Amino acid sequence: MLTKTHTNIGKGIAILLVIFGHILLELFHVHTFIQSIGVFLFLILSGYGITASVNSNPENKKWFARLKRMKKIMVPYWLVTICKIIALMLLGVLSVSVAVIAEALFFDMNKTIDATMWFILYIIVWYITGSIIFSVAKNKMQAIILFFLVASIFIVFVDLPNWAFYAFGLPIGVLWNSYEHVFLRIIQKISGWLYLALFLALATASTSIVHSFKTAMPTTLLAALLILCFVYKVVAHNSILEYLGKNSYELYLIEGFWLYSTGFIYDRYSEFINLFLYLGLLTGSYLLWVVARKFLLQSKTIQDLWTT
Repeated sequence: MLTKTHTNIGKGIAILLVIFGHILLELFHVHTFIQSIGVFLFLILSGYGITASVNSNPENKKWFARLKRMKKIMVPYWLVTICKIIALMLLGVLSVSVAVIAEALFFDMNKTIDATMWFILYIIVWYITGSIIFSVAKNKMQAIILFFLVASIFIVFVDLPNWAFYAFGLPIGVLWNSYEHVFLRIIQKISGWLYLALFLALATASTSIVHSFKTAMPTTLLAALLILCFVYKVVAHNSILEYLGKNSYELYLIEGFWLYSTGFIYDRYSEFINLFLYLGLLTGSYLLWVVARKFLLQSKTIQDLWTT
């Protein structure tokens, strides 16, 4: 089975792919879908995780259990969003009003603060939907069918391109966990290094060959599955990737802001200077977040709200 270590390593790879893809797009102006591999990887692991959670304890399918999970998403999101608003004010690119703050704190649908935060509402909708599905489904096959039915609704009826593009990611994670013995039997028959070679081929294709959403979706989804198979077969432990995986959500909250919301700061410099500038901003803001988090968690009220 996929262990907690596998999951953290997978998330670590995912956040690196997202950051790398965004750097190629925004700093080097290279058309790529590499970041999409990372998003699919996050969603597959999320689907796997919520299914494992429900299977280990049926109480986890109930609303209050999903609420706990959503608190762990929303509290960091709100805190980081407030910091982003302050940063944009100091940079002189945002006029703050109650409406702007309210919109930003509740998913920023108009992408006023950070265009990459679309994923927050998306994953919360999946968590709520998953709670309902696991509550009404009588067996795992019914649950899987309902998850893929919801994904199909996203594709056909929801007028949000990212929702359609990534629709099958989380259901595939549910499918993997539900029939893990079948998945693992297949995975074991192929060399782990072949999975890596195929992943690298698809990752390269997603930058140099694949240029449309129609072909990018299956390409990046398959690439995410291949790298996860490689992790399962070959990577038993990697402290750096595990650390990145454990902190991948906080890194995600920060990484896009310094590219999509403050892109004007890179106008004066060469691509490589911009790269070091971005990495410095990302590292510095993440370290500030670590310090702030440690300070905030000293408050019993915030600790209870955030971690329980």
